[in-house]
Amino acid sequence: MTSQPAHLAEIRHTDLVFPHQTNHQGSYFGGAAMAEMDKVAFLVAARHARRPFVTASCDKLDFVAPAHVGDLVELTGQVRMVGRHSMIVDVELAAENLLTGVRHICTRGAFTMVAADRKSNPDRLPPAPDSRPDFAPSPAGYARTLQLVFPGDTNHLGQLFGGNAMSLMGKAAYIAASRHTRCNVGMAASDKIDFIAPTKEGELLDVIADVVSVGRTSMQVAVRAEAEDLMSGERRLVGEASYVMVALDGEGQPTPASPLKV
Repeated sequence: MTSQPAHLAEIRHTDLVFPHQTNHQGSYFGGAAMAEMDKVAFLVAARHARRPFVTASCDKLDFVAPAHVGDLVELTGQVRMVGRHSMIVDVELAAENLLTGVRHICTRGAFTMVAADRKSNPDRLPPAPDSRPDFAPSPAGYARTLQLVFPGDTNHLGQLFGGNAMSLMGKAAYIAASRHTRCNVGMAASDKIDFIAPTKEGELLDVIADVVSVGRTSMQVAVRAEAEDLMSGERRLVGEASYVMVALDGEGQPTPASPLKV
């Protein structure tokens, strides 16, 4: 069983805006954004109290700027206030242009989360943290993607399909490589994918990708996947992978990649 590093105590989720998530103007659907924000609020609440939660309400959401198809969206969440059986979780959604690095806040919201087991478990929720995390933008060459494993994601054994895990790991590698070199990238090879343990229904799959080396036009991205039991907090390594991503110019041809910063 792996211990939880300090930087994993925060909730940070990155994703890409695909065409099926946008309207006819190429902007991220508000409903899709709200669904991702609600997921983050649930993860924050469950991790804070190690109990199941349901969403009771969401304060007014003001969409101050759109996210467009092809953008990176990064969501962060933190506990603001805790009552006896409920808490308020603040969630922020920012968009980032993968080619320019220009970043802006799209929306913020406050979600009231209520303990689903409050009738059978009368215990008070843990108090709000004394300190609030610093949600500065994550560094270039890095991506972190969170996925809750639902019944539709699993096989007959209640375990996450390997193909779903591979898709998530490949997406994280793409985001990390794109953020590093700030140009289009393509996957040239998957050097290895090791599935070490299964991810079970109801668990959180936490995928982190880092650019670890750069050649002339190619980048090697290391990806690590860990599963977390949201009720106990126990984490275990479930997968590791290494991808070779190639920087591409406007014509789709290999182009020099940005060097690693020392």
